[in-house]
Amino acid sequence: MLMMGAAVACSTLTPAEKEALAKRVNTALDERKYEINVQMMSPLKGPGKNLTSGWSLEVKKDSLFSYLPYMGRAYNVPFGGGKGLNFDAPIKNYRDGLWQKNLRKIDFDATNEEDTYHYTIDVYENGNATINVVARERDPITFSGMMKEETEK
Repeated sequence: MLMMGAAVACSTLTPAEKEALAKRVNTALDERKYEINVQMMSPLKGPGKNLTSGWSLEVKKDSLFSYLPYMGRAYNVPFGGGKGLNFDAPIKNYRDGLWQKNLRKIDFDATNEEDTYHYTIDVYENGNATINVVARERDPITFSGMMKEETEK
């Protein structure tokens, strides 16, 4: 996988490089084969927190691989907090649309044995992304990060 790190220095990209990056981002989203590395989480209550590497959300066609930390109030979950947002599950009700000129909004549902989750992902053409997770048994939480693209097809 290749990190789309160009978004950090987007102002230094030429118009052709920006266009190529946008095309790669949109192709990954169209193919429903993408990963977002998260760098920050913002719980419903309390301050945001910068994260170490290793936290991500990955979509592969109709499957979700959610490896996200959770900080917040949980209501009816297994003793010890359960899986939190670390699980793999089938995706249901996947919707993807152009929200603004350079922003795509994706939302879908996922369910595991502990909870039901609704994910809303905003992805900009430069690869920056925001993930909002609303669960039935936990307070909502938001993550921000950078999209990666597949280098192998």
